[in-house]
Amino acid sequence: MHRSFLMTLERKIPEKAKLIKTLSDTLFMEKGAIYRRLRGEVPFSFYEAVRIAETLNISINNLIYPDTFDIGRFELIIAEYTKMNQKVWDDYMSLIITAKDDPKSEFTESSNILPVSIFTGFDSLTRFFIFKYKYLFSGMEGRISFDNLDIPENKLQILKSYYYETKHFANTVHVWDYLIFTYLVTDIKFFYNVNLISRDEIKLIQKDLLALLDYIEEIAINGCFEETGKPVSFYISDINFDANYCCNQFNGVYISHVKSFILNTVQSLDRSSYLKMYEWIHSLKKSSTLISKSGAVFRMDYFEKQRKIISEL
Repeated sequence: MHRSFLMTLERKIPEKAKLIKTLSDTLFMEKGAIYRRLRGEVPFSFYEAVRIAETLNISINNLIYPDTFDIGRFELIIAEYTKMNQKVWDDYMSLIITAKDDPKSEFTESSNILPVSIFTGFDSLTRFFIFKYKYLFSGMEGRISFDNLDIPENKLQILKSYYYETKHFANTVHVWDYLIFTYLVTDIKFFYNVNLISRDEIKLIQKDLLALLDYIEEIAINGCFEETGKPVSFYISDINFDANYCCNQFNGVYISHVKSFILNTVQSLDRSSYLKMYEWIHSLKKSSTLISKSGAVFRMDYFEKQRKIISEL
């Protein structure tokens, strides 16, 4: 295991001087002590190995079972959207912002509910998804109306920043479930029927939904985000999805998300997990229709039907 660990470190950071500095900074240890460990004269302690693995995103499982297991590590990331941890979000946004510096960065997502990277550009839709989250996760004491939902302005700004920064990836692929708006309209009708959303509030949500459709249609026609001009491939799937999957890579970072609990994610920084999810999302193209700069007749028919569904609100 120790020999495997040393080989993994060399593959992770081939440049010896850079590896020494990284390990020295990670373990707060003099370079001479790091040299002795890399030469095998002194073994890394378990604590040291775990600390390095955490920093460099090395799977301990793969070191222990290199021939029998291929285990990607996922972690459930819980974000309390009405009481956001400012530092956590600031750190995450600092990472996402660097994607614009990588000419090969990619953002890939398949969705059966509107993705955060899209709906957070529209205030009423952002409020609705946070409202739904709070309704389901706060028990009976969380039975507040849409009108009484209190979201601090700085939290909304964080989400808007995410919406904007995700438009800077060098390449973006979206694959959407054909029924994505049908699912959303069904949810909105439920909250109206239990008297938690008023008719006037539904009109505001409806207005934002129609604006979102106009926004997506414009992207599909031009094949790029209007904010940044970065290319986008939009697909509409003829089969339904079991969940939202998102993976993005930039500057040597590989992040995979599986949407859970409406707004939270199960997340991995493991490259093999990223590649599996990337392969899965792209495999959905086989049962999908490309509507960006293509499929004009299908595209017009699709958006016309979605507007009709939304008008039923």
